[in-house]
Amino acid sequence: MNGVTRTIQGLILFSTVLGVFFLWQVYLLLPAVAFYFVAVGWGLFLVDSILTFVRPRAAYYLGLTLGILALGETLSQQAHYALIMSGNLTATATLVLGSTAQAMLISLVIYYVVARRRKDPWAWPGANSQA
Repeated sequence: MNGVTRTIQGLILFSTVLGVFFLWQVYLLLPAVAFYFVAVGWGLFLVDSILTFVRPRAAYYLGLTLGILALGETLSQQAHYALIMSGNLTATATLVLGSTAQAMLISLVIYYVVARRRKDPWAWPGANSQA
C-alpha cells in the first residue's frame, strides 16, 4: 500500500509541475477569464500538493476530485483534439501527459480507497454488538 500512496503523491506533484508549463503555453491562447479559471484550478493543485505532505488522505480525495474535473474538461473540448491533429508537439505532449496522469491518479485513488475499505471495513456504530 505504501507504493500506491507514494505514486498518488507523485502524480499530484507531477500534475502541479506540469500545470506551470501548461499555464505558460495557454497564456496567450485563452481569453483572460478562461485563463483565470485555469490558474485557479492550478492553484487548487498547488494546495493539493502541499496537503500531500500535511494531510495525505485529504489530499487523495481532493486529487481525485481535481483529476475528474481536469480530465472531464480536457476530454470534452473539441479544440484539444484539433490541437493533437495540428502536430504541435509540445502542446500535444502536455495534453497527453496531463490526461494520462489524471487517469492514473483517478484509478489509483479509487484503488486506494477500495483497498483501505477491504482492510478495515466500515460499519454503523454498534453493528458488531449483540442485540
